[in-house]
Amino acid sequence: MRLRTKVLIFFVLVTFSSAGLVIWFSMDVVHDILIEEVVKRGLLKTQDLPDVTVSGFRAGNEPLLLPVLQAGLEHTGAIYAMALDPTGLVLAHTNVVEKDKVYRDPVTASALRSDRPSYKQIIVNGQPVMDIGLPVWAVQEATSGEEFLLFGGKELKATTRLGTLRLGLPVGDVLQTIDRISGRVMIIMTVSGGAVLLITLFFMRRILFRVRVLTQGTERIGRGEYGTTVPVLASDELGNLAESFNRMSQDMAFVHQNLEDQVKTRTQELEAFVYTISHDLKSPVVSMQGMASMFLEDYGAKVDEKGKHYLERVMANAEYMEKLINDLLTLSRIGRKQENPERGNLHEILQEILDIHKEHFKEKKIEVVIQSTLPHFEFGRGHLAHVLQNLFTNAAKFMGNQSHPRIEVGGKEAEDWVEFYVKDNGIGIDPEYHEKIFGIFQRLKEVEVEGTGVGLSIVKKIVDLAGGKIWVESKKGKGATFFLRLPRK
Repeated sequence: MRLRTKVLIFFVLVTFSSAGLVIWFSMDVVHDILIEEVVKRGLLKTQDLPDVTVSGFRAGNEPLLLPVLQAGLEHTGAIYAMALDPTGLVLAHTNVVEKDKVYRDPVTASALRSDRPSYKQIIVNGQPVMDIGLPVWAVQEATSGEEFLLFGGKELKATTRLGTLRLGLPVGDVLQTIDRISGRVMIIMTVSGGAVLLITLFFMRRILFRVRVLTQGTERIGRGEYGTTVPVLASDELGNLAESFNRMSQDMAFVHQNLEDQVKTRTQELEAFVYTISHDLKSPVVSMQGMASMFLEDYGAKVDEKGKHYLERVMANAEYMEKLINDLLTLSRIGRKQENPERGNLHEILQEILDIHKEHFKEKKIEVVIQSTLPHFEFGRGHLAHVLQNLFTNAAKFMGNQSHPRIEVGGKEAEDWVEFYVKDNGIGIDPEYHEKIFGIFQRLKEVEVEGTGVGLSIVKKIVDLAGGKIWVESKKGKGATFFLRLPRK
């Protein structure tokens, strides 16, 4: 998942979560405030009830209480009013059929237990109602000489609770108002969130553009373009990072150039040394081989079988030394003498190699399959022939006891590079040796075959100098496939 998507998801989650919490808490506060206002209006309009209310509660006299309840309906707009004794028995009710009933529901029980005015939202006949419970107390003293109704009696040292007066105030309009407020808040939050989202996307795009510029710079350095710089677009943290990147890139370019110069110098010295030593060794080795051959030819009849064996061993080792010296000379010459690239025809080069090794392949019964879709590209013909010949002879040497030995050549091409492979069904190569076999004098120990161990080193050097890549895919006993990727030019 891209960084832009992650930031966007994080922003959306945080924004909507925050907006949801704001709406929820704000609506909860609005609900409480409006409901409290309804309750306060109900309480204020019931504080002037006549003195006969206490007498009515004390005597349980419905005729005394009904006028008070009716007055409560008119003053507060309630849909019902009732007077309950401390046990929940209905002393009087604006709906006279409720007289003498005993209420034991949780709302009534809560109102009977509370020593302060209480309220609870309930549903009556399908509409929301705020049920207000007002405790009625008998007090020790009365300023008018008579006991009267007071609310919040405990603070006034009330001693006896006579009952509870309950009113049902409709709150449908209030809830509709709350819903309208909620809708407006949601619209405001949505518009604000959308505006913040657009602003965030704008700034995020600018920030990610600068990050993308840095990423492209690192990719160019990864491709070897040392010294690459990126624009410093602002003097903030990303600007400081861009400046640090440019300094690092320039330092890397300086260090890389120094290393390149040192490697080039050392390589030239080493190649010159190898060339000199190999050239100087070649003459005595050839002379030794020639003299041994002449000795065996002229004096072979005077030498016993053991002596002939020793002479033949000397000649064989001299021949191996000559091959090794020739391979080292070839390795040292690669890169010193550049070949003019030409548009190579792989089919022609492969056919020439097959003609050279025709008898050897026929003797080993090796089937060679060349795919028709081989790539076309420009390369030094001699170097390309050297690469293919080494890979072919290498595959033939490590066939083992395969009953149907087979070598296949194929490839493909892209816009800037070509890739081809040489595949065999021989003894295979353990993954442990996939890198080692390209080193000089590195050979597989599983089987004794002819060769000097320099061939794959020559191939790798040719490919590396051309800016290409060579690798092998193989498992022990499963054959091997050598892949080469080269630039088209």
